[in-house]
Amino acid sequence: MGRRACKIFPYTIFISDPTESRAAPGYCSAIYFPINYKNSTPLLVAIQEESVGLPTPAVESEESEAAILHSNDSVLLADGIKCWIVRIEDISLLEACFNCTLVHFFDDRLLIRRTLGDCERRLDNSTFFRASRGCIVNLSHVKQSRLLEDERLSFLLNDGKEVVFSRRQSVYFRKTRGL
Repeated sequence: MGRRACKIFPYTIFISDPTESRAAPGYCSAIYFPINYKNSTPLLVAIQEESVGLPTPAVESEESEAAILHSNDSVLLADGIKCWIVRIEDISLLEACFNCTLVHFFDDRLLIRRTLGDCERRLDNSTFFRASRGCIVNLSHVKQSRLLEDERLSFLLNDGKEVVFSRRQSVYFRKTRGL
């Protein structure tokens, strides 16, 4: 028997495998996520039949390199309680918070259990830029940019947040982007 989706709860994905009594490494016997929809586009869930012993595509092995996420891709963000499916272009800012990352999107924010360096490796560097040691900014959400007295850049985002670049990253940004 393969995995199946339960359509009783319209805003919930429930996946189970009745053939496995315990979850093997890389597998879950049941996943229950309440999903907050931030836009009106419907979620299409395709669940494929899998043969026993093959890893799921969602689980990455250590030796495989993660794919770069572009602006038209979507990602499932989860903090253990809440889950969102968010388009990459809707993420405005990522901030470091200890060994986690605070992701800002729409008017919400979510703390995920990934380091800022892990997030930076997955994001497209033509859209996202590391402004400082603790911040990555989405360049498509920049409303206004200005140069401060100490030669640092400051970006005002569409949602009103201000991001101040480090001195080194300001020089690098101006050199690579032609400002």
